[in-house]
Amino acid sequence: MAKALIADPSTAAGRAAAHLLERLGFRVACAATAEEALALIAGTRPELVLAEGRLETRDGRLLTEAVRKQGGGRDLCLFHVTADDSAASVRRALEAGADDYLVKPYDEALLRFKLMQARTRGKLEAGRPALRLVQDNSSTGETSWRFRVYGRIA
Repeated sequence: MAKALIADPSTAAGRAAAHLLERLGFRVACAATAEEALALIAGTRPELVLAEGRLETRDGRLLTEAVRKQGGGRDLCLFHVTADDSAASVRRALEAGADDYLVKPYDEALLRFKLMQARTRGKLEAGRPALRLVQDNSSTGETSWRFRVYGRIA
């Protein structure tokens, strides 16, 4: 099961996001502060991080920026989440290193779509079906090999 981290000072918003991600097949951890989020990222190596836009480190950097500078931070999929949908906010998040941007309140269909886009761009492996080689001994009596896709896509 893929791991996700939700970094949000709002308990209610964190629970809402956790519920959606769990329904999509993620094992979810939550953090209320930037420092707690950075420690969890270093310790658990989640594939996906939803970072609330208001969270800043003690030195004033956005959590998004701090995650990208942390070891392994370039490899994870990072969504900047906020209630502010202004162009300036989107630009600031993307410049800080976010892979994508979500506006609260959470919308399950939009979250699914953005996760699918992240998988397509190669930023998120979680939930991608595995390609397996299977032997097919069909009625022809000959042995042949086929590639089949197995797994669940969120």
